[in-house]
Amino acid sequence: MTSIKNPPRWGIEPVPLQYRVLRERDYFILWSSLGVGLLVFSAGSFLSDASFIDAMLAIVIGSLVGSFLLALAGKIGSDCAIPSLVSMRPSFGIYGSYLPAMLNVIQLIGWTIFEIMIMSKAAEMLVGKFIPFYVWAIIFGIFVTLLGILGPLTVIKQWLGKFAIWVVYASSIIMIISLIMSENLPKLLSSPGSGMSFFSALDIVIAMPISWMPIAADYNRFAKNSNSALRATIIGFAITNILFYFGGILLGVTDVVLIIGAIQSIFYGFLILILIVSETDNTFADVYSAAVSTQNIYHKIDQRYLIVGFTSVSTILAMMIPIAQYETFILLIGAVFVPLFGVVLSDYYIVRNRKYTEDMLFGKSALKIGFTAIISWSVGVVVYYLLSLLSPIHMAELPKIGATIPSIIVSSSLYLIMVRLKGYR
Repeated sequence: MTSIKNPPRWGIEPVPLQYRVLRERDYFILWSSLGVGLLVFSAGSFLSDASFIDAMLAIVIGSLVGSFLLALAGKIGSDCAIPSLVSMRPSFGIYGSYLPAMLNVIQLIGWTIFEIMIMSKAAEMLVGKFIPFYVWAIIFGIFVTLLGILGPLTVIKQWLGKFAIWVVYASSIIMIISLIMSENLPKLLSSPGSGMSFFSALDIVIAMPISWMPIAADYNRFAKNSNSALRATIIGFAITNILFYFGGILLGVTDVVLIIGAIQSIFYGFLILILIVSETDNTFADVYSAAVSTQNIYHKIDQRYLIVGFTSVSTILAMMIPIAQYETFILLIGAVFVPLFGVVLSDYYIVRNRKYTEDMLFGKSALKIGFTAIISWSVGVVVYYLLSLLSPIHMAELPKIGATIPSIIVSSSLYLIMVRLKGYR
């Protein structure tokens, strides 16, 4: 792998101009790659309970809306050259951003465990018991650690741009075409579904791009041009998210292990090997951003130690924890981060009119705890849980309008009202 001049331990400070080198093509490659994965297949399979028309509308609208919100979160990073958790400081405060940082680290470790489990299980199924699961977990853990230490500029320009993305595109095209030509499509076209509403399907789709929002600025802060990065993020993620949710419906299997087996049986194991390659960038992004999120709290810790530590913990847990029901994981992500970014985006684009100063982010006069943001976020989370059909506290008597859009509207509106009426954050 050819090395490039890259600050692998770049922390939470604004990225200097000379390191803002990623172009529109780079971001299209990055975000289209991150939109691919076996977990997207799993999420897409849940939509088989909706009618085909409702499912397809939810996939297209949810992918476009979610990718737009994802890109808006990333644009704060590319405008101000700062990582995601720092972008929360003007609204949540320096100390107030610690709670989202901790939740983000927990989420990212969870994703890392899932990805390492999936890659290891796929590799084990491909070669048999000759190489046991735990050996594969260690191998993938080491490889992901190396990618994390190399940093985003090297990974995007060298690993993804020159090799992995072409493998991802080729395998994705082959799989989607094969699934379209299968016997499942005619059945789906005539299926009325089994009761899932459009808005419930929309919640499941939009959860995927939104799950990347807490880390979008970690990578888009290296953009040479902010508007180009915005466009590439929307288009790149939306395209692959639509394709893989559609593929999930056609495959019709929710359990990740069964998905691996189904793909292996249909495509003779070849594409499983390719998909393993495509999952490594997702795992890299999780580990790298977990380190950056931690630096929002403990900025003096060496990023390399954090990357090694998080990957090691995730690898060990991947050997111990069985693959859980993915639907619950989607719920937890959406419930926390959907309304959170309703607050963050409202603060940056409406309250501050896209003007964050370094003093707001790092200065002595920077807000310490943004109670207005925390209250608005908390109310939004409650709204999400009450409306979501997947929630343990779901209120069935409420209208079936979904949870994603209402929780964003509630947290954003409440924040804007409180800021204007009270004059504080």
